[in-house]
Amino acid sequence: MANTWITGNTTYNNLNYSVGAVGSSGQFLTTSGSNGTSWTNPSTHFTSSNHKTIMTIPHGEEKVVLEKGAALEVKGNVVINGLDLEERLKTIEKVLMIPERDAKLEAKYPSLKKKYDEYIAALGKYRTFEAIKGEEK
Repeated sequence: MANTWITGNTTYNNLNYSVGAVGSSGQFLTTSGSNGTSWTNPSTHFTSSNHKTIMTIPHGEEKVVLEKGAALEVKGNVVINGLDLEERLKTIEKVLMIPERDAKLEAKYPSLKKKYDEYIAALGKYRTFEAIKGEEK
């Protein structure tokens, strides 16, 4: 019998077949049918090119776990409950009067990032001091 790859969910002879995400480590096949037999993998693991787990989908849970040391790069929009995360963060930065950062220049000039961090720390101290004094801005 030749190898057959099934993606997504497929029904064949009254059995429902589904597989884990294509390209994931530990791909698995689950089946359930009229006889009540079911096989499943406890979780799905996604690995990097050096075979370290970077993401896990725990069995029976509705969440995705990004493992420690892994990074998530988003090249599109992140929408949470209908709100665009980038727009929300920009609004928060404006309301809190947080100066705009330039990640490219900070990478090129590490002292720029250090000065920014020092400024934010000093700004927090002065705002706290002003709030304790009770003076208006």
